[in-house]
Amino acid sequence: MIKSLLVFIVVLSVCTLPTFSQLVPSPTDTSYVMELLKKGEVIETNQSKVALTNYQKAYEFSKKINYTKGYFESVRLMAYLLNNLGRHDEARKIAQDALQKAKQDTSKRNLGLSYFALANTALFSGQLSEAIPNYQQAAHYMRLIGKLKNVAVINQNLGYIYEQQKMYSQALDQYKRALSFDINDKKDRRSIAIDYFSMANLLSKQNKLKESQAYYLKAKQWIEQTNDLDFMINLYNNIGYQYSAEARYDSALYYQGEALRMSRQLGNPRHELHMLMSLAQTHNRMKQFAQAKTLLDKSNQIATKNEVGLAEFRNIYREYAVANEGLHQYKATAEWLDKYIGTNDSLNNQETKELLQNYELQLKQAEGRQKLAEKQRQIDQLELARQQQNFWLLLAGLLIISIVGGGIFGYLYYQQRQRSAENALLAAERERELALVQSELQGQQKERLRISKEMHDDLGASLTAIGLLSEVVKTRMGPNTTPEVEKISSISADMVTTMNEIIWSLNTKNDSLNGLIAYTRAYASEFIENTDLMLQTEVEESPSEITMRGIDRRNVFLTVKEALNNVVKHAQASRVILRMQPDDKQLLIEVCDNGRGFTPNAKSNLRNGLSNMQNRMAESGGRCEIVPSETGTCVKICYPYPIVPAEKILQT
Repeated sequence: MIKSLLVFIVVLSVCTLPTFSQLVPSPTDTSYVMELLKKGEVIETNQSKVALTNYQKAYEFSKKINYTKGYFESVRLMAYLLNNLGRHDEARKIAQDALQKAKQDTSKRNLGLSYFALANTALFSGQLSEAIPNYQQAAHYMRLIGKLKNVAVINQNLGYIYEQQKMYSQALDQYKRALSFDINDKKDRRSIAIDYFSMANLLSKQNKLKESQAYYLKAKQWIEQTNDLDFMINLYNNIGYQYSAEARYDSALYYQGEALRMSRQLGNPRHELHMLMSLAQTHNRMKQFAQAKTLLDKSNQIATKNEVGLAEFRNIYREYAVANEGLHQYKATAEWLDKYIGTNDSLNNQETKELLQNYELQLKQAEGRQKLAEKQRQIDQLELARQQQNFWLLLAGLLIISIVGGGIFGYLYYQQRQRSAENALLAAERERELALVQSELQGQQKERLRISKEMHDDLGASLTAIGLLSEVVKTRMGPNTTPEVEKISSISADMVTTMNEIIWSLNTKNDSLNGLIAYTRAYASEFIENTDLMLQTEVEESPSEITMRGIDRRNVFLTVKEALNNVVKHAQASRVILRMQPDDKQLLIEVCDNGRGFTPNAKSNLRNGLSNMQNRMAESGGRCEIVPSETGTCVKICYPYPIVPAEKILQT
């Protein structure tokens, strides 16, 4: 009886767990469904038929409006109540329908609830072998959604099934699994107590009394007496029974007396009857037959008043016979023995009748399952034929797709070959053009080298000779030197400088960014050295080798030269700064002085020089910006590097 009560408790606990929120089609419709379910739960214990009607209405309406949450909640409650009413076939039918719907819906929670309903139905109808795999499936889905408390309840029910089949090691393993989940939630003390209680009952059946008592005492630590008096009564009665069997009568009387006190406090006559019988049995074992008889009188009065079953009367008659025999009242002993034997025979006949009825029921269920299996076999054959038909259709479709795909692939491959051939011809043409360009470039480079060499050898020598001769004339004439001679000397010196710059720009060996930076820095130092200005250089070299066209080098250099020349002639400055900073994409140059500044439109000669600077940089793709201020002028030059490879730059 205690074990049956335990299974009822754990099954009910999992069925009343909170549900997950889902999207619902209409607040008005769905609220009607949930209201029906709530009303049914309130009256389920006392008005089971009315509650079942509410569940059925909610079930049908949920199917009508396709309300998934209401449907599975209705199945959960309706299957449980139908099983309690013994209508297992109906419960199994709605649970199977729910499972099919859950498989289409693919919700892990709904799958878990459907398998759980099927497992409970099998358990209630005594089909334990069918219950086990369904419980295992339910545990799998509950574990996936993280509902470990549900898994613990399933482990409890599996433990009960294995215990009924006398598979004690498997039962103990399931109870321990349930405890491993429940122990994580210390607030749920009752579930932990149930786990220990189940293990204690199991060990008691195996006569492992010391281990059993240890688990009973652990269960006692977790029970809250004020909130779970019924559980406390069962626990104390079991502990007292064990102590009585071990002849530890003081402990037995204590626990059985406490159980009797709590049963009276609870106001449950059936509990009080059982506790009085247990105390009477202990007193009989202690040979205190008078006390036992007094307790039996009270239990007999309660049994008669409450019309209990034959099993309770049989136990009372047996203990009466033992007590009267101990008091040497043999006539009364014989009377009680006759009553005991008669009741026991009636009870055995009743149990035999129930066994026969159960056998007939199981036979009908087996026949029904056989018919169902035959129908399922026919359905499977039809499904197999349909699948074969679909397979051949799919195969034909794949064949057609393969043929069409092959044709498309062949066409695309042909087009690709055509494009590849055209690209090869185009590449060959470009290669030829590149070879011509490179040949032309090499010719230009040779011509530039020849021109620079001839200018250096011939024109340079002539200009140098003119300069020397003008200096000789100046020396011979002394103070009588004419302005014309001075001018010849100055012009020849300027022409030598200009010629050197032209030769530098023509020489292909100088076609690099770092060459430009080095040449410009050297020129600035030499040029400013002959003035009263102080030169400050902030020059960096490029970490990578960057090729420049000769015209670009010349334009950048002449722009810097013009800026330095303007500082010397017009700025009236005492200091000039030359900054050259190459980065990844461009060369930045600044020529800044601390002079008096100027207005660009004030002097026409200066304005023309500035325009020339800007035009030169524009020709090379760069820019030149003049920034005047009261504290001086700053010329900012930006030269972006060419974006084509160095070998493709046409030198000019």
